[in-house]
Amino acid sequence: MLEMAAASDRDPFGDLPDELLSRVLSFLPAEDALQTCVLETRWRDLWRRLTSLRFVFDGPTFPRYNRFKRLVKLLICLRGNSPLIRCEIDAYPDDEPENMFTNTRLLIDYALACEAEELIVRAADIQYDLPVFDVPLSLISQHLKTLHLEGVNLDHSALKFSGCLVLEDLRIQLCNIRACEISSMSLKRLCITDYCSLPDIVRLRICAPSLISLQLEDFEGLTPFLENMPLLETAHVNLEDGCHDHCRSNQGVCDNIVCGCHAYPVKEGVLLNGLSNAAKLDLIALPKMFLYRSDLKWCPIFGKLKTLLLNEWFTAVDLVCILRQSPVLESLTLKLGNTEDIVGATGAQETKTQSFVCACLKSVYIECEEVDEGVLAVLNILSTCGILRDQISIKEDSRTDSDCFGLLLEPFFGLKDHKILVFFVSATFFGLLLGMFLECMAHPPNPFIFCIHYPSV
Repeated sequence: MLEMAAASDRDPFGDLPDELLSRVLSFLPAEDALQTCVLETRWRDLWRRLTSLRFVFDGPTFPRYNRFKRLVKLLICLRGNSPLIRCEIDAYPDDEPENMFTNTRLLIDYALACEAEELIVRAADIQYDLPVFDVPLSLISQHLKTLHLEGVNLDHSALKFSGCLVLEDLRIQLCNIRACEISSMSLKRLCITDYCSLPDIVRLRICAPSLISLQLEDFEGLTPFLENMPLLETAHVNLEDGCHDHCRSNQGVCDNIVCGCHAYPVKEGVLLNGLSNAAKLDLIALPKMFLYRSDLKWCPIFGKLKTLLLNEWFTAVDLVCILRQSPVLESLTLKLGNTEDIVGATGAQETKTQSFVCACLKSVYIECEEVDEGVLAVLNILSTCGILRDQISIKEDSRTDSDCFGLLLEPFFGLKDHKILVFFVSATFFGLLLGMFLECMAHPPNPFIFCIHYPSV
């Protein structure tokens, strides 16, 4: 077909509809798409009507300063003010030696002037060191709905998106955030992830009353303060090593005034009050992070929470508090590694003296390395809250289905007349457990049933 078209000087793509060709052009970098204008008038018109522009280059093909400058000016001149839906820009210092990112800023202004609904600005993928692009604060658009920032500086006292009246999605990745506030009345989805650097002296405050989804993880600095989010539906928060909300000396509160243990507010919580309206929550943290535990002292009520995931950061007291403050909770997932902090005299006493019933809780999923004292403490709490055995599923990550270590379940589920000890064992533990079985039979306590499941090989 192509040979026949070439022989007849006919456009080999002439029979294809404009919609299809426009779709193909939208995937090309801006420089390649622009070159199609020399083919014929139809291609020039198609290019002008493109609603997606990609100024994306890998290291070897990124144009040098002067060429990039000419490309930007030529594109703006030829394309005019045709409407845009999506614009993707690699931020590049294009005016050596000042490195002022003049043409990157020009492209951002052009995209907003063309009423772009989605704007992506990221650091250029160049092999040598470059200065970091400072995103301009004055982003004003009546049409911008999605803003994605990656590998750039947000070096402003406040990131107020009041000029973007319909902004709904904000994704910030691998950015240096030095602002003390992020605010938007229209924002619905916010993601701060992939090793963003946050302030470490004054907490970043997030004011987004229309937010319905939040993802916050993999950041360096103090955990942001969340203002009230009455429409929030889902949130995933992960406090890892980069989070400064822990005591560096592991003392809880130390004498180092710049330590994270002194940054917790005295009169209000940080996270959980802002998250209290969510229906689905993932609260993950290293055990040394104190933020969730401190926030729970303010007794936030999770009145809409139906699905909750926790890892091993909590103590027995914390778990009791969360369950009591979540009246409509239906599904609970616990991913437990090191369970040392779960067990404690205070937690045990709290469980005994303040029992209550989780009336709506239908299922509990526990993932653990082994069923140890911490897991048993959790089972004891669940039993006190009226959770039956058949509502709980336990998965041990360090074993297979045919190589299981002891599960002590029944004593925690209200069986008054019998105690049932169930062991799932491999050949490694069979001899040990057989000896325990014989010892129990020689000196049996109250009616006691001892069952050993030895998997067939």
